[in-house]
Formats: sequence, C-alpha cells, structure tokens
Amino acid sequence: MAGLEGKTLDRYELRQLTGRGGMADVYRAFDTVFGREVAVKVFKRDDDDLLRRFVREARLMASLHHPHLMPIYDTGEASIDGIVWYYIVMPFMTGGTLRARIRRGPLALSEACRILSDIADALDYVHQKGIIHRDIKSSNVLLDADGNCYLADFGIARTTSDATQLTSTGNVLGTADYVAPELFEPHRRANELSDQYSLGVLAFEMITGRPPFSADSQLALAAMHVSKQPPAPSSIVATIPSAVDRVILRVLAKQPEQRYASATEFAEAFCRATRATTKRLTAAAGNGVLVAPVSPLYEAAPDEPTVLAAPPRVAAPARPGSRSDGQLQRAVSTPRMPVTSRKRPTAQQRQLRVLTVLAFVALLAVAGPIIYVLLTYNHGGGNTPGPVVGGNTTTATQALTPTNTPDLTATAMAQSATATVQAQEATATAIAGATATVIAQATAQAQATAGVIQTATAGQPSYSDPLNNVNNPQTQAANWDQTSNCQFKSDGYHVTSSFALQGCQETAYTYQNATITVDVTINSGHSGGLFFRTQTSSILHVYSGYLFEIDANGDYKISRSKDFSNPLDLVTLQDWTASSALKTGTATNKLEVIMNGGVFLLYANGVFLTEIQDTTYSAAGTVAFLANGDGASADITYSNLNVYPLA
Repeated sequence: MAGLEGKTLDRYELRQLTGRGGMADVYRAFDTVFGREVAVKVFKRDDDDLLRRFVREARLMASLHHPHLMPIYDTGEASIDGIVWYYIVMPFMTGGTLRARIRRGPLALSEACRILSDIADALDYVHQKGIIHRDIKSSNVLLDADGNCYLADFGIARTTSDATQLTSTGNVLGTADYVAPELFEPHRRANELSDQYSLGVLAFEMITGRPPFSADSQLALAAMHVSKQPPAPSSIVATIPSAVDRVILRVLAKQPEQRYASATEFAEAFCRATRATTKRLTAAAGNGVLVAPVSPLYEAAPDEPTVLAAPPRVAAPARPGSRSDGQLQRAVSTPRMPVTSRKRPTAQQRQLRVLTVLAFVALLAVAGPIIYVLLTYNHGGGNTPGPVVGGNTTTATQALTPTNTPDLTATAMAQSATATVQAQEATATAIAGATATVIAQATAQAQATAGVIQTATAGQPSYSDPLNNVNNPQTQAANWDQTSNCQFKSDGYHVTSSFALQGCQETAYTYQNATITVDVTINSGHSGGLFFRTQTSSILHVYSGYLFEIDANGDYKISRSKDFSNPLDLVTLQDWTASSALKTGTATNKLEVIMNGGVFLLYANGVFLTEIQDTTYSAAGTVAFLANGDGASADITYSNLNVYPLA
C-alpha cells in the first residue's frame, strides 16, 4: 500500500509512519479538531476477513475501560483519493514500548513490581469481563511520558463465552516467546492461566533483560516451552533474590494448575519477593565472585521449609469475584504443601506433544509465505502495530471510542466473538497454524465497518419503532404522549410548539446504559433534539436529565437540567457547535447517543461529534423528544427510533 504520510484522513493529518504490521499501519498524526497529537491505526489490507478481525478488535477495545488499558479516542472510515480507509485513533504515547525500555537494560525490581502490578490488574479486569488476551508481551505494553503503563493490542483476543470450537492449531496464538506450553496440546483453549504464563515471561524479561527461552526458530521455541525448564532469573542477574526466582518459576510451571489463582495474586507474590532482605547469594570459593545458588522451584509459605520439588497437582483455585466497585478481589493464597517429587508427563503425553510439534512443522510448510510475512512483523513487536510511542513501533490497543470509552457491550463482544475469523488469527501467530478455518457464523455478520457507532448498533435493538403508526404494538407498549402537541402521522411522530419548549416522551421504558438512535427532521422552528435519562416531575412536561439538541443551521448543543422549562436551571455541557456531519434546513439527521455510566458519546449521521463526561444524572430514565420554537412555532418530526442495550 502506498504510504499516507502527508494526507488528511477525516480530521487527522497523517504526519509520520511509525509502525507497520501485517494488517494495519500506524501514523503519528494531528487531530485538527482537538489540537492534539494522536496515533492513527489504519487498516491497509484488501481482505474482508482481516477487516472483520480489525473490526472485532475495535469492538473488544470499545467495551473496556481501565486505567491501565490504552484508551481510544475515535474510530471510523474516511476516503482519501477515492479509497476508503478504516482507522482507529489512540493517544500518542511518548514513553515507548516496554520492549524498547527493556532493551536499554533490565528494570529495577521496584520498577518491575509497579509495572507488573498495573498490568496484572488490567489483565484480571479483562478476565473478569470474559476476555482472554492471548498476546501478552513487552511490545504490547506502552508507556506514557511519566512511565505509566498500558496494556495494548486485543487483535487476537477471544471471549470465554465464545461457543465456537477452535481447532487445536487455531488455539496456539500469540508470540512464540510468550506462549504457554499447554496450548501446544490438542484441544487446549487459551484461558486466564495461559495469559498468566505469558505475564510471567514478561516479568522474567523485565528483570533479566531477556525472555527465558531463545532459539533460532519459532518451532524450537515452542519445543522449549513444552519440555525445557526455564532458568532461574538469578542465574542471569545474580542480584535477584531467590524468593523472586521461586515466584517466577512457579508462574512458569508447565502445568497450569500449579500457577497462581490470578494475575493479581502473582503480582503480589512477586512484589513481596522483591522486598526480601536475603539475597541467598553465596561466595564462590577462593575468588569472592558472587554466584546465584540453585533456587527452589516454587514460592514457599513463610513458615514452611524450602523444597526443590513442585506441589502436588490440584484443581486450580476459582477466579476471584468482584467487589461492588468493579475491581477484582485479591485472591488469598492457600498454604502450599511441601512434597519430594513432581508429577512428570506420561510417555503418552510426551509422545502426543512431540506429534503436535511435528504437525506444526507440516502446517508451517504449507503456509510458509503467509507465516514468513507475519513472523517478520511479529519480530518487530507485534502482529499489528499500535500507538506511536516516541518513534518506536507499538501495538494496537484498547477501548475504542473517545477517551474513557463506554463499556461497548459485553453483548456486542459476545456477538463479535462468534464471528471470529479463525484463519487470520492462526496466521497472525509465530507458531501455529495457517490451516484454521473461518467460523461459519462470520458470514452472517453485517457489512464490516470500523466505526464505534456501527459497532454499538450492530446487535438487536431492545426497542425499535418507526413512530409512524399509533396502532403499532411497540408504539402502544411504549406509552407515548398523545396530545395536540404530540401526534403520530404517516411520516413520523410530530412534536410541535407554539412558543419556547415542548417535550413528548414515552413512559413505559427506562434506560441507564444504552445506545439510542432516532431520525430528526426540523420542519420549522429553532431546534429539535433527544432527551435521555429523562425524569418527569409532577408538573406536566417539566423534564430533568440530558438533552442532545440540533438546529437547522448544522449546529448541536449538549445540556443538562433539573428543569428544562427554567433557563436558570440549564447547565451547558457543550455550547452550540457547528458540524459538517449535520445536514441543514429540513433535511433529516440521525442523532445517536451512546450512554454508559457518566460517559456520553454523541454522533450525527454516523459521525462522531463529541464526548461528554457527567455523572449528575446516573439513574435510568425515559426517552423524550424536543420541539423548540424559540419565540416562534416549531414542528419537528421523529422517526425510526432504536434503542440498543449495553451490558
């Protein structure tokens, strides 16, 4: 694809290409509306299946918001020189990738503790949401100017609720340096514990400057993860305490049941170990050189003896639950019984693993050209690039939409997950297979777009009403106002006013977190608009809540009030702003609102207008429509109302 440097994509000036991947390129860009530097990830392949994957990543990113997940500002599609480009907009990260930071030398234990704790918290958050990342690695952790870290790139993530059956080849996703050994066994699915293994490899890399295994080929790396014990970190950096060795070697256990209950529990154990006062270093006889002793394989309880063997295999502890604040509870470690031997794989298991590796050889030979291209990109830090980070290539990230993106529906995620493109996910990895097939349900998906509002409205609405027939069962069930100012006609629901403000509402349904879309035509008068989270007082048509208002000149305004009939109670959240997305005169405009908690995303005709953050009215409320004559008569028509729930 020809480079887009110097071009303008929608409102983004693409100034410098900073990252290349097999599916998308990343540009350092300038947002001409908000006057800020951003990173724009642009889909570049002429491949509908990969486009679905790009959109799927956007959906997952859009559904998540956490202080250590990369925020996303915007997404959409725009034309340059007659070619349509799909894009995701993210912050421009000046601190680089964690991979680039590690290349300058191992991190101090205290710094590794901080970063590991933050990423573990983010990882447990996505696990709680039913998402398995499957590509934890140092190039997918981004740093801002202050050193704060953000987990990125959900391009090959899957949801635990995905009912589709993946092939064993299709399950082995990620980057060879970080993939858990159990994923090379037939019919094993990635889960929280395989993500935790990858996080353990990342921790090893942070404190030693290198991953635990290295080899000349991806296949050799796979075999080492399956059969070779990792070295103790202190054998590479002698000043690392043996307590840290025990934690790292436990999280890198071949058997997933022997790892920690959660990523957070692992991080807490690591941080405790880094504060250990005893380094367990011994002096080499005769020359005074410090040498790291052999470390026990697993962390011992404070009052139990250190042993060289692993604990018995037990069922994995239940994943922590959630508190009312949405954060994961900290799991409590159970005492670990010392034993004298560790259960080894049976001969049959070892044979099965060898056969699996040989199968990968055949698969790689079949898909050689594809794997070559993708592995080349992965070697540089990811199968798809992410935000620009101070000149380094980074990997794509997080929650899709303006800054604190809404929880763009676990429902949408589940629907998206059933459309997962297996073939592209398989070829996106360094290890396994190019033979996975496209899930049949993917063909049932609508025309792929990368826009957030398209994602939010892709599912089945909970309420859909053309608003043009008073006898429509949905209309009657919603219990809309029917007065001289609120009338159903063949072209829609007419709200009229002979003076300033008139509202017409439904009273049967309330919505707290949802996406609402409606067509608005200003036949006469000053403005019309959509009330949401609306509460009605005992006085007729006195509304509280939020109002998304447009006029016939192509301007919009966002406000809130405890009484919209009283101008003194009006609080302007965004004053009248012109937008080329709005059609002028009597043309019909589609207003779209995504409301999630205290974050509201406003669109017109599929184009993002603004994000508003306000928590004044958090309770569920009804939907209502506005006619504002502003001293003259007004007639506003509303039609094609749809409400899509958020999880």
